[in-house]
Amino acid sequence: MQDRLKKAERVIKIWVMLHNNPNGYTIKELTEKFDVDSRTIYRDFEVLDQDLKVPIYDDKKRWKLDVKRMLPPVRFTLPEALNIFLASRLMVSYDKHYNPNMDATFSKLASILPQPLGEQVQRTVDWMQSLPRKEKQLQVLTELAEAWTSLHSVKITYRSLESEKAAERIIEPYFIQPAAAGHSSYVIAYCHRAKEVRTFKIERIENIQSTGDTYLVPSDFDANKYLGSAWGVVVGGETKTIRLKFTPIIGRIISETVWHPSQEIKMQKDGTVIMTLQIMDTVELFSWIMGWGENVEVLEPRGLRADALRTAKAIQKIYQRK
Repeated sequence: MQDRLKKAERVIKIWVMLHNNPNGYTIKELTEKFDVDSRTIYRDFEVLDQDLKVPIYDDKKRWKLDVKRMLPPVRFTLPEALNIFLASRLMVSYDKHYNPNMDATFSKLASILPQPLGEQVQRTVDWMQSLPRKEKQLQVLTELAEAWTSLHSVKITYRSLESEKAAERIIEPYFIQPAAAGHSSYVIAYCHRAKEVRTFKIERIENIQSTGDTYLVPSDFDANKYLGSAWGVVVGGETKTIRLKFTPIIGRIISETVWHPSQEIKMQKDGTVIMTLQIMDTVELFSWIMGWGENVEVLEPRGLRADALRTAKAIQKIYQRK
């Protein structure tokens, strides 16, 4: 059974690759790609040609797909196709690891994109295969997704950032959210231990197991609203008015980007920019602010301004050491 699944996956992959590369592939290139012998590739060609009626042909020892005889199941406008291409690039740059599920997803999407976008997506996916794998994280993410979609709670062994040892928790997944800042994904879930909704970094989940118990996501839970007042995925505390002053050098970057839906930008006569946010004062926000160094000043609230000053003094002490 496993061998047949591998064969079916390989045949589909060859089909997609031929569609995404108008120049085709030699038998040698395909054998090296899939780590099989040439006889296996020829048998796969027979399946494509005779069983699946895929129009492939040999053009001077380069096997190609006659795309003129293929009707794609879905058609995208150019902006829609571009979104898929940008999404594939963004996901790869975000994760920095090989994900076979992402590989399959974008390979299939690339097969119905117009050239040269389809070819470029396939090149991105092929490059991704050279990246390191995170098998354990993929397993955890897969099981979380299954628990979320089937509404089954899971028992996890989780080590929080401030803890020395991992602890067991039973959680009910409400939502899975990626976070570009930390190149990580998080699960928003009800925690039986804390008796409230918490956010868990998936990379910190050491073990996961279904409890077999079902649950219901509250009808009033909306992930967009839950994260609406947060800078990233960390949710905590009350929403505050944050006012920041940026130097003219950075002002244009700040003003031309939507950093948060609540932001208000005002250009000053001296070229500086005042940004006002209605947002939670979290570690993620503070890290972003401090990342601008001397090009930003916290105007309010006073507590955040004091934290920035303490951090600046601590950094100064480090560089004054001999």
